[in-house]
Amino acid sequence: MKKYILSCFVLFLSFVFIPSDVSAANIYFETTKNNVSVGDTFIVSVKIDAEKTKINSVEGDIILENNKENLIVNDFSLAKSIFSLWPRTPSLSKDGNTISFVGGVPGGFDLDKAILFNIVLQANKEGEIKITPQNLAVFSNDGKGTRVPLTVGNLDIKVLSKNEAIASSNEWSSLVNGDKINPEKFDIVVGREPTLFEGKRFAFFTAVDNQSGISYYEVSENDSPAIRSGSMYVLSNQDDKVTPILKVTAFDKAGNETSTVYKNPGIMIFGFSINFFIIIILIIIIWIIYKKIIKLKKVKDSKNNVL
Repeated sequence: MKKYILSCFVLFLSFVFIPSDVSAANIYFETTKNNVSVGDTFIVSVKIDAEKTKINSVEGDIILENNKENLIVNDFSLAKSIFSLWPRTPSLSKDGNTISFVGGVPGGFDLDKAILFNIVLQANKEGEIKITPQNLAVFSNDGKGTRVPLTVGNLDIKVLSKNEAIASSNEWSSLVNGDKINPEKFDIVVGREPTLFEGKRFAFFTAVDNQSGISYYEVSENDSPAIRSGSMYVLSNQDDKVTPILKVTAFDKAGNETSTVYKNPGIMIFGFSINFFIIIILIIIIWIIYKKIIKLKKVKDSKNNVL
């Protein structure tokens, strides 16, 4: 019955969110400076212009060309990101030259100059650096994962020698030190879904911080010591008849915090709250798109190997 309900919701969303047309989107980078000195720390924002196309997810890689340790990726920030769901938060490859990500937003967006995420970089050695999008895929919010035509823009950065008479600048430190605002209040939903966590009962939560961005969560279940967690937490107590006592605290990069305590959701359907069904549907939609992306990549790699 649960699967039937989820299927109906997905079908409903597919009809509601069909866009009228699809035009090209544009992904590019913005920074306050294209010339930096050795020792400087600065922020590069990855942005997108939807150009009137309803977009619900973006996936791809960002390549730091000719890096050779000229730049060090110090951190990532999701502050002011248009995305609220992250099947894969921005992550750095072992060689330090590739950033990969998959993000999405329920209902889609059609904004220009929307931030996907921010990269905190430190200039470590003189040289020329080119930051280039690669393997990017943008999908429209039509319930089918239709791929949107895309244009991209590179970013060239010149790392100059350090001027010993001038102290190194650090945009990220200034931003974090100036962040005195707690993350926004957020909700916790609890339930289970056969396709996630082997059907185990879990909690889902996602906080927003528009200054330095969310760093991590801590979860305490039934007054036990808090443990660090991502935005999903598998419950120790798997009994659906027992309402868990959950306290989730979201910390931003500056150490500011906001806590939420799970409350009985009230209206229930088949043992789960209405909000839980909505959240699960959104997660599944993003996950389906993510799996489709992986499949397309495998097909593309297979064709390249044949050639």
